[in-house]
This record gives sequence, structure tokens and C-alpha cells, in this order.
Amino acid sequence: MAAASEITSTITTWTQPAAPPGTGSVPGGIVVIFTSVPGETTLKQVSSFTTVLEPDTSTVSSITSSSSGSTTNTPSTSNASISASQTTSNRPSNPTSSPPTTSTPPASPANPSLSNGATAGIAVGCAAIGLILGLIVGFLIFRRRRSRQSKAKYHAVELDGQEKPLRYPLSADKLQLDQFLLNPTPDAEISTELHSLAQLLQQHVEDHYHTSPVFQDVEALSVALVQLGLDQSGTMPASKLASLTQDPKSRYHAIQHIIARVTFSSVSFDTEPPISLLPKPVSSFVSMIPITENHRGNPEAIKAALTRWRQLSAFLLHPSRSDRTPLIPAEDASTHQAQQLALALNTFLGPFVKGDREDRFEQENHLREVMVECATFGYLIFSQPSEYRFRFEVGARPNYIVTFPGLDRIRDEEGNRYPPSTQPVVAPIVESI
Repeated sequence: MAAASEITSTITTWTQPAAPPGTGSVPGGIVVIFTSVPGETTLKQVSSFTTVLEPDTSTVSSITSSSSGSTTNTPSTSNASISASQTTSNRPSNPTSSPPTTSTPPASPANPSLSNGATAGIAVGCAAIGLILGLIVGFLIFRRRRSRQSKAKYHAVELDGQEKPLRYPLSADKLQLDQFLLNPTPDAEISTELHSLAQLLQQHVEDHYHTSPVFQDVEALSVALVQLGLDQSGTMPASKLASLTQDPKSRYHAIQHIIARVTFSSVSFDTEPPISLLPKPVSSFVSMIPITENHRGNPEAIKAALTRWRQLSAFLLHPSRSDRTPLIPAEDASTHQAQQLALALNTFLGPFVKGDREDRFEQENHLREVMVECATFGYLIFSQPSEYRFRFEVGARPNYIVTFPGLDRIRDEEGNRYPPSTQPVVAPIVESI
């Protein structure tokens, strides 16, 4: 076997539709040349060609390559000039073809072309990756924006385990408390409750008091009324009420007025009744508030502060604050307070109660039930954000008496006073005397 040597060959570039018989072909740009030289057979390999030359004395032109060859069969020189006189193309070969041209093949093999399926697969994969990346970027942007908004807004705060979350930005002012304070009751519901109490009181008076003459001193009756909290001023002083109860024709109206006035005064925190039906902490605090100094201070500021204090007190005393419903009196405490007030009222009503001892016992029990119902309504009014006042005045009408009070809204949720007679909720019940 002869040693490998550097061989320089010159080959004419040509194309051939199909490999003729008797040739060898190596896929992927391999050219194999067989040279018929007496005494030896030489194998040459040239890159970037797929054409195989026949083992013939073909014209080899203008390609210079460096390759290592192997020589077999007979010792001979390693340098050989291979010439080819045939150029293969899409048309018949022409021995007298144009002069050969010289070209240099590329150093690296050409990339094979991709099939349609592979191209489509790459396109779909790129689209899917782009979609996934877009979703990830969009999620991160949305999360970052939401995080910024949550920092600008409130942080959810639970005060009682079941408190409703804030719906507005958290701040230190009083507006934040409105998200937790008790909800207002519609005026229609308040009006219905008050009318029911009026019917209950009227029934109580008609069922348990007589219209027979009473030989009771008017002065003694007046003193009993003053002790119940009814003063001698106004259009219906204690002395006049005592006189009306002496008259059988006006007795029922006068008794209704007295019971209603004493009872609803006991659920108002702007007065100091002898017996209060409001919660003990509320009545105790109100009794400790000093009187506003004359020509000093601001009475309206005091009223606004009391409005806010009342709202907070109703909220804090509520056993189920998260319900945001009106405050309801405890049964034991309410019954005890109502019993005390009924006993105090009977110091005046005793001479007018009809029947025997059993009837008096029934009258006392029913009066206590009336007091409990009035106390429940008083808690309802106490729980409202706005401030209300019971109205017993009838104006310049001396021959009329209020048998059951009306209800006016006098201040808004901020403690600002409404103009007079612009916010009546329920009109008073008035009877002639």
C-alpha cells in the first residue's frame, strides 16, 4: 500500500440529474472519484458535492483540493493528473464544450433544507412560547398594580371577629367609624312602632282606669306629678294636668298624656328623669355632664359631641355589633327598670285605678309591660345616627292636649341642628279637652 500524498486535481463543475450506473455516491455533499490508471486505483473524497464521476478519463478541471489518498494494487507515484473530457449536464454531453471555469467550493457543508412539517412545528412552538411569556408578563403587571392599589387603600381590620371590612380608605377621622356604627332605621318603621305604642297605651288606660268621681286634693296630685319629673312650666303644667284628671270627661286624655310624658322622658338623655329606662352607663354618664357655662363655651359643640358620644355608646354597648342593628335592652335590666317606673307612676295613678286588689295587680303588670315596650322603642331611637326629640307641644291651642307625642328629627349624623319643624317624622296625637 502506497503512502498517502497531497494530490492536486482540477475538475470541471457540472450537474447531473441522476447518477449513471456504475458510480458511487455518498449523501450529504460527498464526491467519490475513481481513476483508472494502469497499475493502481485511487479513491478521492471532496466535500460539498453530491455528484459521482464515472471511472473514466474524464476531464478534471479547476478544483484544487488537498486530500489524503491510498494507493493499492501496484506501487506508483502518488501524484496523478486526472483529466476528464466529459461534462455531464441536463443536456447531452458535448465534447467540444466551453472552456472550463475555475471555482472554489465552500469550506463548510450547506445546511439541509427543513420540511414543511418541521417549519410548522417550529412556528407553533414559538407562538406558544410567546403566548406563555405574554401571560406571565401580564400577570406580573396586574399583580404589581393590584399591590400598589392595596397599599393606597385601607388594610382590612376586624374589631370583633365578624366585623365587616372597611370599604373606604383607612384614616384617623371619624368617617371610618361610620363603617362600623349601627345602621339607621327607616322613618316608616319608626312611625309604625310609635303608632303601635300609642294604641297599646290607649288600650291600657281604657281597660284599667275608671271615670268615677275622685275626692283627691289637686295640690297633692300636683306634687306627685312634680316628683315624676313634670314641672309647672309650659302649656301643660303639673297643676293643670291634676285638674284634668279630676274631671271624668278629660281624665283618660290626661292620664294618657301623663304616662306618655313620664315614660318617654325616661328614654331621653337630654333630660334628667327620676327613673331612666336607658342603660345604666348611659344614664349615669349623662347625669355627670356639667351644665354649659353662661356666655362661655359653645353649646352647639357640646350637642355635636353628645351626638357622637351617643353613636359610639350604642355601638359599644351592642352585644352583636357586627349586625349593626338597633340596640335592644337586656330583659332582666329592662324589666327591673320598668317595674320601678310603674311603681312610681302608681303613686299618682292609684286613685284612678278601677276594680279590686286583683284588678290593681293586673293594672300594675300591664303598666310594666307598657314601660318595657316604650323602653325598647327608646333604645331604637338612642341607636339612630341622627338625634330625635319627642314633641308634646300643640302650639297656641289651649283647649287641646297631646295624648301621645310626635317625633321630630332635630340633628343630623354630624350633630348639626335642623331648622325648626323641618324634619317631623311622626305627628303628635291631639285631643280636645
